[in-house]
Amino acid sequence: MRRSSPSAARTLAVAAALGLAVTGCTHDGGAGSDPAPSQPFATEGTATVAPPVVLPDSPAGRQAQWVLDQLAADTGPSPAQAEEHFADVFLGEVPAEDIPAVFDQLRPAGPWRPVDVDEAGADAVVRLHDGSGEPWRMVISVDDDGAISALFFQPDTGATTAPAESWAEVHERLTGLDADVSLLAARVGDDDTCEPIAEIDSAQPRPMASIFKLYVLGAVAQAVHTGQARWDDQLTITPDTRSLPSGELQNEPDGAQVSVAQAAAGMIAISDNTASDLLTELVGRDAVETAMAQMGHADPARNVPFLTTRDFFTIGWGPDDLRDDWQAAGPDERRDLLGAMPDGALTVSARDVDDPAWTFGVDWFGSARDICAVLASLHDGEGPDADPADAQMLRTILGHNRGVTIDESAWPYVAYKGGSAPGVVTGSWYGEREDGERFVYVMQAAAPDEAALADHAAFFSLAEDAFRLLSEE
Repeated sequence: MRRSSPSAARTLAVAAALGLAVTGCTHDGGAGSDPAPSQPFATEGTATVAPPVVLPDSPAGRQAQWVLDQLAADTGPSPAQAEEHFADVFLGEVPAEDIPAVFDQLRPAGPWRPVDVDEAGADAVVRLHDGSGEPWRMVISVDDDGAISALFFQPDTGATTAPAESWAEVHERLTGLDADVSLLAARVGDDDTCEPIAEIDSAQPRPMASIFKLYVLGAVAQAVHTGQARWDDQLTITPDTRSLPSGELQNEPDGAQVSVAQAAAGMIAISDNTASDLLTELVGRDAVETAMAQMGHADPARNVPFLTTRDFFTIGWGPDDLRDDWQAAGPDERRDLLGAMPDGALTVSARDVDDPAWTFGVDWFGSARDICAVLASLHDGEGPDADPADAQMLRTILGHNRGVTIDESAWPYVAYKGGSAPGVVTGSWYGEREDGERFVYVMQAAAPDEAALADHAAFFSLAEDAFRLLSEE
């Protein structure tokens, strides 16, 4: 991840403006208190109670929360507090005694409410609403000691760009990215088929990033349906299952437990990687591979053997430099590679995840049509063998996160799953319009250079435009 220069930090911090996006998995929700770290999602009977937006329990996340706490206070931070929280490289450009004035510039626009966070390693982008509901972005970076090395605010221009007024304009803006892109806007028919309204190369497989977690959820739901698992079964965090962010469970101690329902909710709502790996371990790789085939993926063999997030990080950025081996290997050789993975703590850190690995086949691949199919399948709760309680559980898990701002009166239910990795950004939405019509919208973008997809806000603003267009469809 590229660091901002000290001079840029000074200029942009004082001006309350920025221009930076980082990789990670977007999520959205309402304001509220932080639940217990070991239980990011509570359950009541068969329904998952969604939490508010929680900033990551990571160095960048904790410092971002400290900034918001200071903005919520009447005054502060004091120069002494500034020296404690800001790195020398920052203080060299913005002296500690000047930092309270920077906060004083921002405080009157509050209260500041976080609605989204995008994190990778030492960097995070937090989408905020100010006191009048206007969108902003806060970008924060920390150094090796966890001190703030860059901090700046900016109106969220991606959310305020003049909306696209036609599918042709959406097409033009997406294809204007310096990336290989796909798009699918589709009506979901009574038989759960996807009926295209607008599309760009929607049948071509591309890296999905964390959208793959929809298939893990499908495999878990199938295991619950057949009695092989229960939503209230407990999963135990160990060094063998702890992954890297995004998420929160990676911060829990060995032996901490989380229910299947809690892990599934965290996997979708905040794209918790450790939760995903716990659930994959519960059902087995083969079950997820089977779920891909059953849930409409046109080429599930492309993802055999199925990667956990630990596999993804180790192959893509681990010290053994396995990218070329993975790219050259067939399914059997790839299974051998996974079988030789070391147990215990990961040997790769979040700071190592800094350049695209998807070009070596290190990702999960599917087309926009594949993604439409899995979203429709997960929302098909009306089959002859369907359990209404399980169907409601899935809707609650999937529906916590809307991803972007979508008119709730026009769209009372929206489910979102997206993701990003170096050189990859994706987003997928399933929406039920107030008249009962169902739609899916999917975007994928991949580039060999991570800088080509730095502006996530412009990418995700197209989803807001799409749902305005779908409201009239």
